[in-house]
Amino acid sequence: MSQHDYEISNGTGSAVRTDLNQLFIAISENNSGPSDPSYTAKHMWYADEGDNTLYKRNGNNNGWVAVSAVGGIDSPNLGLAPIAAPTFTGDVVLNSTGAVQIPSGTDAQRPGSPTNGDFRYNSEQNKFEGRVNGSWSDIGGGGGATGGDSGANAVFWENELTVTHDYSITAARGAGSFGDVVIAAGKTVTIPADSSWTIV
Repeated sequence: MSQHDYEISNGTGSAVRTDLNQLFIAISENNSGPSDPSYTAKHMWYADEGDNTLYKRNGNNNGWVAVSAVGGIDSPNLGLAPIAAPTFTGDVVLNSTGAVQIPSGTDAQRPGSPTNGDFRYNSEQNKFEGRVNGSWSDIGGGGGATGGDSGANAVFWENELTVTHDYSITAARGAGSFGDVVIAAGKTVTIPADSSWTIV
């Protein structure tokens, strides 16, 4: 426990020196202790040894703000998610009306060791894609017909004419494409035995 009332009382030289030493220890150990320090000041640090959490006093000096995760004072990064490549366990809730910016890149910039469930935006093909059953597959983007008159004349169904990445049709599903579709060199379209691909 290293806490102090931050007041140096008059006394003999030895007593004052001892009091100062205790004050410096409290400062150097972030006012650590199993319970809240009696003396507080705005922006003061406090290492709570009761729940192993690092706190900072708020600007109004009327409450403590957790700087580390609860119980994370001795954990790497104070138990908080690092900026680079964090790993989350459990549900992640984003309570916002804005947007989530997902990874974006070309075919060549795809992960070197992808896993099923990976999700990204392909900036080369201008579409979302996800890793499904060992292959990259399109996600969304083709949900309905398009046309003029602000969508009121939605009579045109469009698709690309060149398959530029490996694709596996979902099992027990029928897929369809329009036009003279070409599969790019080195790319593969996998059609399960219980599926079909119709090109019109």
